[in-house]
Amino acid sequence: MAEPVRKSKKPRLVPGHDEREAELEGLLFGRDEEALEQLGQEVGGGGEQPGSLADFLRSYASGTAGSGNADDGHSEDEERQRRGGSLVLLEDRQGVQPAQQRQRRRPVWEDPQDAQLRVNVAARSQLRKLRQTEDEAELTGQQYEQRLRQQHNKLNPRTSWASLKKAAAHRQRVAGGGGSDSEDDGAEAAAERLLQRAGGLLARGAALPPAMLETTKLKDANQHDPCKGAVKSVEFHRGGELLLTAGLDRRVRLFSVDGVNNNRVASWFIEDMPVHKAAFAAWGSKVVLTGRRRFFYLLDVESRAVDRLASLRLWREEKSFESFVTSQHSPQPIAAFFGNEGHVPLVSLHTKQMVGTLKMNGTARTGAFSADGTQLMTSGGDGTVYVWDLRTLRCLHRHQDEGCLQGTSMACSPDGALFASGSNSGVVNIYSREQQQQQHTLFGGGDGEEWVLPEAPAAGKPLKTVLNLSTTIDTLHFNHDGQMLVLASRLQRDALRVLHVPSMTVFSNWPTSKSPLHYVHSAAFSPNSGYLAIGNARGRVLLYRLHHYSKA
Repeated sequence: MAEPVRKSKKPRLVPGHDEREAELEGLLFGRDEEALEQLGQEVGGGGEQPGSLADFLRSYASGTAGSGNADDGHSEDEERQRRGGSLVLLEDRQGVQPAQQRQRRRPVWEDPQDAQLRVNVAARSQLRKLRQTEDEAELTGQQYEQRLRQQHNKLNPRTSWASLKKAAAHRQRVAGGGGSDSEDDGAEAAAERLLQRAGGLLARGAALPPAMLETTKLKDANQHDPCKGAVKSVEFHRGGELLLTAGLDRRVRLFSVDGVNNNRVASWFIEDMPVHKAAFAAWGSKVVLTGRRRFFYLLDVESRAVDRLASLRLWREEKSFESFVTSQHSPQPIAAFFGNEGHVPLVSLHTKQMVGTLKMNGTARTGAFSADGTQLMTSGGDGTVYVWDLRTLRCLHRHQDEGCLQGTSMACSPDGALFASGSNSGVVNIYSREQQQQQHTLFGGGDGEEWVLPEAPAAGKPLKTVLNLSTTIDTLHFNHDGQMLVLASRLQRDALRVLHVPSMTVFSNWPTSKSPLHYVHSAAFSPNSGYLAIGNARGRVLLYRLHHYSKA
């Protein structure tokens, strides 16, 4: 038998329940009227007075606050401040300091013991750069801090955007009543706020700052297939993704460089020739490979075919095609080889035949094409720089490279305004091409008559002479905008420097003593200077990211 369902009983309301609950709350927490009266006595300094805080809170609770006129409110505020019953004085009494006192507080990083501190800057080599004179030996704590700040600002010029001097001056003008609401002031303030938050982003693509070069070491470009000998040549494709490497292990490799994986794309094995130099030509569609042989190879990147060029119908026999330069921007791709006895054969990479030859005094060792590909500069054993017109195969002018006994490397800036020449003594001279052309001497002869170049005249002073290296300069290379020049020597360990061209100063922060450069045999910038590839004698191709340039 099912049990009957019990109905729930409704709670009975006790008469006076709300009144009893309110009475208990008043005993425990106090009544509202008593709390308001007590608060008004504490703030007003005594009993109830017209305009006290208790009256305001009562009127606010009843919804009548603010119904009075504004003049009475102002007079009441002045009266309360005169009596000392304002909220500001109440905060002061509770330990909160006014704004004027807070501004006079001393910064927490100031130590009164710095005045008695003495730092010997002459004893340690790391601190000698803080001296203003050679006789200066000791600095006080405050002077030491000031010198450190000056050194930091000198090495980090990009932090100037964070200066708040203009903002402080603007606030003082506004506080003094001299501020204006013009559009210029508003735009200036907005630009200043933007620079304080996005200065690093806006610096990309701008002028390269001197003294500091921001770099990051990435994984080796050839980590998946390192060279088993010295990396003699590295060069980026004009598209920016492919990196060409070649070395004495007779292998030529192409890598897809992204800084993370750097996968190998292709590889060729040259059986009968250790590769001493490799370079792109014909707008990156072909690769010229040379060594210490009487022949060289021409590699087609698209079809991956390799042609061995031995019979070029040369006017004379050449023992080696080891050294050469290619024209990257010429409509007709040409390779200039540096032969014996000052001869420079010019070979067309389309017809694969010799199209001309140049003759200079001494031995031909190095050269560089101009930016437009119409001129060729050569140098060699006599320390003279020759400038040739490839359309007429005539020497336009020549000059003696200052302080050079034997030229070993040359490079021309992308805009054609500057060129650099390196010698076997480690000296690198930077010249202005316009200045040299103004001081040149024209040479020529009559119809069908032979002409002989007289002694080379002394050229104008170079814009800069770099003396940071002391051995033979093997590598010179400008970046795409001409703001950097990398120079290196393979005869000394870690012998690589990067020159800031606008200021003609060498970056002091990189490379460091811990940079694993080893013996540098080759170096190259990417098309947009985002990467710097360095080939060394260990078979590694070091890859560095240059943060000033956003694109690779």
